[in-house]
Amino acid sequence: MKLKDIHPNVKLRLAMQFIGSLMSMAVIPFLAIYFSQKIGATQTGIILIIIVISGVIGGLIGGHISDRIGRKKIMIYAEIGLLLSYLFITLCNSPWFDSPYLSAGFFIINMFWGGMFQPAAQAMIIDVTNSESRKLVFTISYWLGNLATAIGGIIGAFLFKNYLFELFIGISFISLLSVLMTIFLITETYIPEEPAKPSNQKQNWALKEMFYSFSTVLKDKLFMFYIIGGVLILSLEQSLTNYIGIRLEKEIPHQLSTFFNIDFMLDGTKMLGFLRTENTILVVLLSSVILFAFKKWRDRWTLVTGMLIFSICFSIFAFTNNVLILFIAMFIGTIGELMYVPIKQAMLGEIAPPNARSTYMAFNSMTLYGAMVVSSLLIIIGEWVPPIYMGGLLLLLGLTGTFLYYIVTKTLDLRVSEKNESQVPVSQL
Repeated sequence: MKLKDIHPNVKLRLAMQFIGSLMSMAVIPFLAIYFSQKIGATQTGIILIIIVISGVIGGLIGGHISDRIGRKKIMIYAEIGLLLSYLFITLCNSPWFDSPYLSAGFFIINMFWGGMFQPAAQAMIIDVTNSESRKLVFTISYWLGNLATAIGGIIGAFLFKNYLFELFIGISFISLLSVLMTIFLITETYIPEEPAKPSNQKQNWALKEMFYSFSTVLKDKLFMFYIIGGVLILSLEQSLTNYIGIRLEKEIPHQLSTFFNIDFMLDGTKMLGFLRTENTILVVLLSSVILFAFKKWRDRWTLVTGMLIFSICFSIFAFTNNVLILFIAMFIGTIGELMYVPIKQAMLGEIAPPNARSTYMAFNSMTLYGAMVVSSLLIIIGEWVPPIYMGGLLLLLGLTGTFLYYIVTKTLDLRVSEKNESQVPVSQL
C-alpha cells in the first residue's frame, strides 16, 4: 500500500487535520489557565465539565445521525457549527469586546459540534480503507497529530497570552477552509438505504436491545476495572493542562531564564507549552526504542512498571516549580507512558468478546471524557488543598489505576493459561 493509493478524501482529511490540530493545540491546552484567570478556578472546573458533557452528547448524536443521512452531510453541518462558534469566540475575545462567560458558552457549543463531526469523519476514513491501508492511514494520522501538537504547543506558549484574538482569527480561517473543502472536494462515501418507517413496537424493541447490550457490558467486572483504571491513569495526563497548568501559571513568575547561553522570558504558560512539546517529541522519537528495549519483559510487568513510573512523575508536577526537575520528570514519565500504552491498547482486544466488540469500543471511547471530568474536578479541589497534598492525591489516583490494571492483566494471564491447558492433547496428559 502506497501513499498515492490512498483515497483522495483521506488525503484531504489528513491535511486539514494537521492544520486544524496545529491551530487548536495553540489554544485548547491553555483554556484552563484562560478561564481561571478570568472567572476563577472553581467556575473553570465546572465549565470544563460542561464542555466535556457537550462533546459526549454531540458524539452520540453525530454517530447515530451519520449512519442515517450519510457522512458528508453531517460533516458539513458540524463544520458550519464549528465555524460560527469560533467566529463568536473570536468576537468575545476581540479588542472591542471581552466576555469570558460568553466565550465559555460558545466553547460548549463548539465542543458539541466537534463531537458531532468526529464520528462521521472517522467513519468516512473506514468506509474508503481496508485493513491494510487503514494501518497506514492511522499511522500517518498519529504522526501528524503529534507533530501538530508539538508545533502548536510552542506557538501557544509564546502567543496565547498576548495574541489570543489573532489565534482565534487563524482558527476561524482554518474552519472556513475546512468547510469549503468538505463541500467542494470531499465525496460521499456512504449512501444509507431508505429504511421502512418503523412501528412504535419496533422502536421500543430497539431501545430494549440497546439498553440490554449496555447492561451486559456494565456487568463485566474485568472490563469495568479496565475502564476505571484507564480513567484514573489518563486523568493524570489531563491534569497537566488543567490543575497543573493553572498552578504553574500562578507560581512560576515572569522571569528571565538562560538555556544553552540563550536568554529568554519564562512563565507558567510557556513552561506548560514546553512540557507538552517535550512529551510529544519524545513519544514520536522513542516509541520504537522503548518497544524494543522492553520486548523481553512480560507484558504484565512492563505495563505495571510503566504506569508506576508515569504516576510518580506526573504527581511531581503538582508541587514543584524547579524547571530542571519538571523537564526530567517529563522525560522519565514519558518513558513510562511508552511502556504501558501499547500493552494497554492490545489488552482491549483480549477483553472484548467478538460478538460485542462495537459496544465495548463505544464504552472505551468514554475513557477520555471520564478523565477530563476527573481532571476538571481536581481544579476545584486544588483551590482548597495545598500542592504537596495534590501531588499525593494524583499519586493515589495513579496507584489505584495501576492496581486495577494489575488485576486485569493477571486475570487475562490466567485465562490464557487455562485455555492452553484445555487444548493439550489427551496423549500428552
